[in-house]
Amino acid sequence: MFVFRQSQRRPKLGLKKRIVIIDRYLFKEITISFVSVVTVLLLIFSSKHFVRYMSDAAAGELPTSMIFQILSLFIVSYLVLIVPFAIYLAVIITLGRLYKDNEITAAEACGIGLPRIIKSILYLSLFLSFFVGILSLWVAPWSEAEQRNIRAEARAQSEFGFIAPGRFHEIRGGRGVFYVEDIAEDTNKMNKVFVYLKGDTSEKGKADVFSSLTGYLSLDEKTGSRFIVLENGHRFEVLANAKGYRLHEYEKSGIQVVSAAVSAGKVQIIERTTASLIGDNSAAAQAELQWRIAMPISCVLLIIMAVLLSKTNPRQGRFGKLFVALLAYIAYVYTLMLTRSGLKNGDVPLALGMWWVHALAIIFIIILLGNQLGWRWLYSQSLLFIKPPFKKMSVKKNKSIEDMS
Repeated sequence: MFVFRQSQRRPKLGLKKRIVIIDRYLFKEITISFVSVVTVLLLIFSSKHFVRYMSDAAAGELPTSMIFQILSLFIVSYLVLIVPFAIYLAVIITLGRLYKDNEITAAEACGIGLPRIIKSILYLSLFLSFFVGILSLWVAPWSEAEQRNIRAEARAQSEFGFIAPGRFHEIRGGRGVFYVEDIAEDTNKMNKVFVYLKGDTSEKGKADVFSSLTGYLSLDEKTGSRFIVLENGHRFEVLANAKGYRLHEYEKSGIQVVSAAVSAGKVQIIERTTASLIGDNSAAAQAELQWRIAMPISCVLLIIMAVLLSKTNPRQGRFGKLFVALLAYIAYVYTLMLTRSGLKNGDVPLALGMWWVHALAIIFIIILLGNQLGWRWLYSQSLLFIKPPFKKMSVKKNKSIEDMS
């Protein structure tokens, strides 16, 4: 007796199931490339500025405790520019590899063509555009304002808070020089102190030179004034207009370094909140506002542009059109930057703004779509968004007339 066993066949995947699998695969590959590109760009920018901040700290202009704080704020500000460029490169690199390995060709054979790939990646672009919009409209201005406050605090500390022994330090905005040979670690007392103060511009030639064996720093909590207190020293006073000099001996003398708390300075246009820019009709405010709005828009347009520019033949390699794609990115972004400066200077009308740059990018994308998918397909897809004003009436022929003929 023969027993026939039914063979277990693998169930066929429908089109929707295949689309979900391909969406996940594209998201995974693009995300890996995106993270890699962002990491490399952040290392390049952060290392360059880290060296700069370290040199400022060595010169006594920035406390070492503030280096990583201001560096992190700088990275947050530059993410607005880094994220669109990183996702642009990630899409080109990923799809270039898929074209080289004929994976896109296999997907097209399964009924998943370029329009469906664009639609899949468009979901990712909308998410990143939302993220870039939050950075551009709210986070980046806050980061710029925090950097200004930290630098103002660093300037105040550079005149008073931290002193490197064996080095000359400027005080009173460059109108004085301070030097200390040694600082006791247990008591923070300074040994062998030298101070040079230049007189006002009205008192030509006037100067004061202080020297003392010991000294310390003092802060008046009521007024916020800051002093260097010198003990057991001499003061050499040069009179104005070369009228002579005086020599004084003292047991204790205080030199005012900062009259009050150092202000953070004038608020720059890039530090203002987006809400304050909306109500400001000045050219500089509107240029900054349109620039912030342009960042999330450019993120979407650059991703669609990258999908179309990444199409290559297997013989061209995965980086076949990378040079052309970089030229397109440079032309688009630098045109936005030039338009931004033109808006600030009044050379570009506010009504025109940066919208014409986005319009040119959209026209470029339409040309790429027409060349790759065909202008008939593009025209047929455009008709889907146009509803006819009336329905066409079907005309039926009379059978009796047909029979007579």
